[in-house]
Amino acid sequence: MGITDAYQGWDHRPTVALFSETGLTTWLILILQNDQYRLRNLIRREHLMMQNPANQAGSVSAPPPHQTKKLRHFWDNISNSAQSQWQQAHSLWQHRRQRRHLLTLLILGTTALTISTTACISYFFVRGLILDNLKQIALLKLEKGTDEIDRWLSSRKAEIETIAYDPTVGTLNWQLVEPRLQGEIYRLKEYFILSLIQPDGSFINTLGNRANAKDRQHFQKAMARQLNVSDPLIGRSTKVSTIIISAPIWAFPPAPNKVIGVLSGSIKLDRVTSVANSLLYGSDSYAFALNSQGVPIVHPNNNLIGNIDQEAPSFLQSKDPALSTIARQMINRQTNIELVKIDNKWVYVAYAPLKEVNWSMALVIPRENIESQLQALNLLTSVVAGLLVPAMLAAIWLIYSSENNRAQAEREAMLNRIAGRIRASLELDKIVQSTVEEIVSLLHLERAAFGWYKPQEKTLQILWECCPSHSATQGIKFESYFLENVLVRSGQGEPIILSSDTWAKGVTQPPELKANSYLAVPVQTQNQPQGYLICSHATHWLWSREEIQLLKAVADQLAIAITQAHLYSQTQDQVKLLNSALNELKKTQTHLVQSEKMSSLGQMVAGIAHEINNPVNFISANLPHTSKYTKDLLELVSLYKEAFPEVPQEIEDFSEEIELEFIEEDLPHILNSMKIGTERIRSIVLSLRNFSRLDESDKKLADIHEGIENTLLLLSNRIKNRIYIVKKYGKVPSVECYPSQLNQVFMNLLSNAIDALNEIDRLDKIITISTGVVREHGGKFLKVAIADNGPGIPDSVKDQIFNPFFTTKEVGKGTGLGLAISYKIVVDGHGGSIKISQPPGGGTECLVKIPITNGK
Repeated sequence: MGITDAYQGWDHRPTVALFSETGLTTWLILILQNDQYRLRNLIRREHLMMQNPANQAGSVSAPPPHQTKKLRHFWDNISNSAQSQWQQAHSLWQHRRQRRHLLTLLILGTTALTISTTACISYFFVRGLILDNLKQIALLKLEKGTDEIDRWLSSRKAEIETIAYDPTVGTLNWQLVEPRLQGEIYRLKEYFILSLIQPDGSFINTLGNRANAKDRQHFQKAMARQLNVSDPLIGRSTKVSTIIISAPIWAFPPAPNKVIGVLSGSIKLDRVTSVANSLLYGSDSYAFALNSQGVPIVHPNNNLIGNIDQEAPSFLQSKDPALSTIARQMINRQTNIELVKIDNKWVYVAYAPLKEVNWSMALVIPRENIESQLQALNLLTSVVAGLLVPAMLAAIWLIYSSENNRAQAEREAMLNRIAGRIRASLELDKIVQSTVEEIVSLLHLERAAFGWYKPQEKTLQILWECCPSHSATQGIKFESYFLENVLVRSGQGEPIILSSDTWAKGVTQPPELKANSYLAVPVQTQNQPQGYLICSHATHWLWSREEIQLLKAVADQLAIAITQAHLYSQTQDQVKLLNSALNELKKTQTHLVQSEKMSSLGQMVAGIAHEINNPVNFISANLPHTSKYTKDLLELVSLYKEAFPEVPQEIEDFSEEIELEFIEEDLPHILNSMKIGTERIRSIVLSLRNFSRLDESDKKLADIHEGIENTLLLLSNRIKNRIYIVKKYGKVPSVECYPSQLNQVFMNLLSNAIDALNEIDRLDKIITISTGVVREHGGKFLKVAIADNGPGIPDSVKDQIFNPFFTTKEVGKGTGLGLAISYKIVVDGHGGSIKISQPPGGGTECLVKIPITNGK
């Protein structure tokens, strides 16, 4: 007995088996906690075993040395191995801690950078929103002023236009017009002069002044049918800076669309100036207005103001580029607010056009007047920046406190998912494959796989695997390796750990083992081979107790899944067998029921035919004698007429009453019709007897054409509604078959063809019946094709057409058994075939092939 046999009798304890690069097979020692006594006994028993040469066949070491030296050497190996493993574990633990610290620092640095970046972006974003809101407030204030001026100018234009439409003004007679204009000046208050301008430009105003305005733009626009407001100008009669609103005076019918003069009104610029002076936004802010040439018409600096008669520099030619740009935007009638530097001062300039006149107004606001309202945001930003450091410290504490719980939560979540999959599904492939994928993802492994161990071949066959390279792993060979007379075999039931630092000396690593750290967890199942869950790392790795416990729990869940899948598979096999038996039973029952129906129908048909046949034979046998007797009697009556042309009146009256002449003519026809009817009845009786074939329960040679004709005769009452039968009979031999069953097949196929043709409305409803002999697969077959030009069968139901109880007819019109029975008769009963296809011209064709065995 070796170490393995002794180990199998122990209770299961935490075990670590160290492996070498020579293979996946264990070789080194078992380290059992608090079990040194059993370890010494194990060593003593191994020492005794080594004295027996019969137990050394598998050893690759030299013959056993002296017992004392061997024992001392063995203890040295144990001590050195334990020290080496402790150093490796310590270094790996330090490496893992450093990596975790580096990851933590990276997370914290990324978090700090993210928070800082987010804070800066948020500050500038919020600052931009508030600043945009303040700028919009300033722009709205300017637009409120422009709207006020537009409303004022719109009212004045409406007043002038209303006066111009006055019939009195349309006379252009100053004697009549002057009182009307004086009254309007008194009523409106806004106008201080109203002028009536003749088409040649000469005018007279309410002050009594006369002049000519032919060169004025407001006059020219009014004569061009435009109601307009002029730029500020110096009145030629008043010598005062005014704004003139001009409206065309229209002629009366018959020339209503002709301008015959102009009515103009002069108003002062004070209203525009007052509105501009009211547009203030804090200290040092001011408003100005530009005309269409960029010349200021309203400005705090009177030296810059100009008009038509008194020119002033345009802001478009300003030496200040910012002011020139703003003026150009205003001339282009744009609305905006911009931060510009004018006269070495940063100011916000809001500008907007007037709608009623080609002017634009601007509001100049010092920068500090708007941005002073952002001080609260700046203070809040400073406070948030001061709280960032405590927040970072809190984040460090949260990260370190949550790191310990994260791994455990992930492991529990994975176990819950595996358990959920097992409860939700019994698909073993899906469960195991997703499990190994989750293990690789959770533990960051190089590879994870599951396979079955075959003891006879000493091979682990990998069936499910997950690795980054996606390269399939071949079967791993298990072999027993020895070191210092200590042997540990595979398949002991506890997790097996392999490490490249503990490989046996002098043994090379197999090519299929390329990782440096392996962990093999056995999966114990009932009635199944030994399974292993294999995990590997490409670098040195110390498998922690939590990882081993997690993989053992996963192995237990996999064992449950495998057992349930095995039981489910067995249950499914039994269900399939039961379903197959049930389907076969249904088919047999259907066939028996149909056979019994046909047998009963045959017996009934035969009985009816027999009962009809007797009286028909009696009538048929007596009809010749009746015909002869009737003929003789008619000849006798004729002779009496010739012999006694003079008949008594009583006989003549009776002859007329019974219509003797008609009887002599019609009676032979009646007897002939009776003869034809009896022959028809005898033919139908014969067809019924041939169709039932009760006396032919075994296979017999039969004429297929006769069976088809008998079937057509029985269906003659249904072959109507413009349905035509086309027969293309070939030269065919008699076939050994069951005649009554084949007649039933023809009956079903022809009935379906008739039903299909009755569903359509066309003139040429044709059923084509063709027969012939074909050769297939080295044999001869009798072919019977029944085709119709009806609507055809959809491709979606062709595969189900021969299934029992499947029908395309309406409820109550079909049982779904006709074609199923026909298929069973042709295929099972006669060894033939029956197929349904769609000919090129449309419709449906049923092709029946019966093998010819003993044809004549």
